[in-house]
Amino acid sequence: MVEKVSNELVEHARGGDMDAFLQLFEEARPVVYSVACRLVGLDEAEDVVMETYLKAWKSMPGFSGRSSTRAWLCRIAHNCAVDWLRRRRTVEPPAVYRDDGDEPGDMSSMADPAQRLPRDLVADRELQEGIDTALNRLTPEYRSTLMLRFADGLSYSEIAAATGVSIGTVMSRLFNGRRKMMKALNEAGINTAGGWL
Repeated sequence: MVEKVSNELVEHARGGDMDAFLQLFEEARPVVYSVACRLVGLDEAEDVVMETYLKAWKSMPGFSGRSSTRAWLCRIAHNCAVDWLRRRRTVEPPAVYRDDGDEPGDMSSMADPAQRLPRDLVADRELQEGIDTALNRLTPEYRSTLMLRFADGLSYSEIAAATGVSIGTVMSRLFNGRRKMMKALNEAGINTAGGWL
């Protein structure tokens, strides 16, 4: 039933129904925002999301439906972010996570700090800083592929559609990206023996 509703929304959106398009876009907006953050950083992600929205609206009549709308929108977001970086011409590693609690999706404010020991908080902060450092050492291709898979939960085929590469390339980037990430974490003194990555 959900798929039928989604197909109807796509048909209406292709026909120029702005409300149907808005509903489709809002459903995918969190992952579109994540793609933008991974590539251009938090400060410029909203600009990329807006550019994605405009390009997707203009392209909607030609959307074939061969992939999910989420994967299609992620692909547009990826292209917009890459274009943004080209225009900027100075590629700085994006801050993937912030610990200020103001960013969407930040769960730290939901935890009860009274239930955690200070040493646990310090260890968590050190782990997060190590992960951020390791992620920023990766190329944008590896970083975005890892984040789309492990932070955003996209399937291999959705990542392939979002980044415009084959599933084999996605698998290769995940394998090599994980290896590089684990090496960087081990060099930073963070134990990865538990296989959490």
